[in-house]
Amino acid sequence: MAEAMAKIDPRTVASLLREYAQRASMRGDNPYRIKAYLRAADSLTALSQPLDRIIAAGALTKIPGIGDAIADIVTKLYQTGTHPSLEKLREDVPAGVMELFAIPGLRPDKILKLHQALGVNSLAELEAAAREDRIRQVKGPAPRSRQCSCRTWPSCEAAKRKFTCTRPPPFSTMRSYR
Repeated sequence: MAEAMAKIDPRTVASLLREYAQRASMRGDNPYRIKAYLRAADSLTALSQPLDRIIAAGALTKIPGIGDAIADIVTKLYQTGTHPSLEKLREDVPAGVMELFAIPGLRPDKILKLHQALGVNSLAELEAAAREDRIRQVKGPAPRSRQCSCRTWPSCEAAKRKFTCTRPPPFSTMRSYR
């Protein structure tokens, strides 16, 4: 029966696992569990053997970062291209909100606050909110950190013009997020 289902490649499974982690972080799930999903996704992209052979041999848990629970998720993702928990998370958070993860320094909790307080569902809506000066209404980052994080937003030109930085952004806002 498993052979009749649509199977996907390991990189796609890893991508879905990363999406699962990002959406779970938006929900406020355990940060250690989220890191485990991301580690497992990294391990899947580095596989030297075909994923179908590993699953068939029941050896997923031998891959670094993959335990029993994540092995079940990976198997379901591989066999069907989705997982019931991922579908539930997709219902909770619109796809456009996930675009905001591309902004360095913007953490999941802040993305959720922007989504809930301002209805920001995409980069374009974030840019409009910055242009209209609505971002200041959102409780969370201090005004100075708002200024510096906006400087790193590559696609938010209005935010760059609206908030001027008096100092360079801290090192933590320069790192790249997946």
